[in-house]
Amino acid sequence: MQIQMIGHASIFVETEDCKILMDPILWDSHCEGIEDICPKRKVYHDQIPGFDILIISHRHLDHFDIQSLASLPKNVDVLIPQDKLMETCLRDLGYSQIYKLKDWSEVKIGSTRLIATRSENRVPEYGMLFTDPSGVFWNQVDSDVSLETIRKVKSRYPQIDFLLAGWQPMLETQHQDNQPCSFPYAAYDQELKKISLIKPHSIAPGANGFKFIKGTSWLNKVVFPVTREQFCRDVAIVCPEVGENVFPLNPGDVVTFKNGEVSYMKQKSSFVQMVEDDRYDLRFSPTNTGDCLIDDNSDNYDLEEMKQTIRSEICCNFPKFIKDKQDSLFLEYCHWNLIYQLEIVFPDETQQYYFDFSEKNIECHTGYNPLAHVFTSIAASNFYGMSKGIKGWDSAHMGGYYRNFQKLYLPTPYGIIKPIEVNQENSSQV
Repeated sequence: MQIQMIGHASIFVETEDCKILMDPILWDSHCEGIEDICPKRKVYHDQIPGFDILIISHRHLDHFDIQSLASLPKNVDVLIPQDKLMETCLRDLGYSQIYKLKDWSEVKIGSTRLIATRSENRVPEYGMLFTDPSGVFWNQVDSDVSLETIRKVKSRYPQIDFLLAGWQPMLETQHQDNQPCSFPYAAYDQELKKISLIKPHSIAPGANGFKFIKGTSWLNKVVFPVTREQFCRDVAIVCPEVGENVFPLNPGDVVTFKNGEVSYMKQKSSFVQMVEDDRYDLRFSPTNTGDCLIDDNSDNYDLEEMKQTIRSEICCNFPKFIKDKQDSLFLEYCHWNLIYQLEIVFPDETQQYYFDFSEKNIECHTGYNPLAHVFTSIAASNFYGMSKGIKGWDSAHMGGYYRNFQKLYLPTPYGIIKPIEVNQENSSQV
């Protein structure tokens, strides 16, 4: 069996008997113009292979894209959930061979079996099992998978050769509804526990490859709390038996498997190519949503003097300070192998640094680390003022020039563990 990643939830599956297109999003932007596929990709529309079956998992517009559906051949069999609205739209577009599937409905095409797996979400939807003599592929899409569903799948198919897993505990409307936007430990813990029960032979993060654009782009800082790198690291710990078979699966990548052997081929799709890895736009930063931190440099410090002083403090003095306090102030940081991300906001630019407390000799690294646990943002002029003894801590923290949040946990085969709360003051001692 072969799976080509088109982008987000769009995939092209080739079994021994048939070719299947699922949840096609073939143009950007989509979802009424508020989303783009991320990472950025190019679809060569004239090279899309012919296919026998079109599967649509549910009605949400990042899966049920009218423009894409209007462009495709109408003489194929279409599988949808029990959703009258979807059926009406598809018939209006010219599709006639439409089949509504219930939970656990099974479609047979030669030696291929397509099985709709149950979702606990209220919207009519399903995940999909693809099986043929080469093995078993489970695409969970957006479905809320229960323990009972996992039991039922595993009782019938003990080995899942490839799992396209639910993984991102999105905070889609928390900010808009005045709800907490801190890291969703409980929801992410549940996602990892489900994967540990499934014990797939290989796995990739599925159905969360998009970003918000234009006037909605600010949501990228709050909606996506887990980075792809973070998930891939965590799932390898939660499911050690998966070994190296954890695939990022960018648009244009291909997974094939047969008789227990899995192959991951980067950028080998026949009609999709990744053109830019723009996932940095998705970095989680809930304390900088809406009113972003701005350094107004109200004391008119010399900009170059600030930059030189701050770089010296961060790159030279702070590593020495960490070394001196490694067994006291930073004891828990070292014990839990934390990565500390520090963002300095200047009037004209933002600089990123991080410190990896798993290192024997802890050094300052430049740039953004997608595996970081503790995050600090601070205005450069306040940092400079404190380092010179001109300003106190209250001017930064109470004045809103300092912001901090955490994604602090330890993944295990039994879920995630939150360490002893790390003293928030540690990260302010720079």
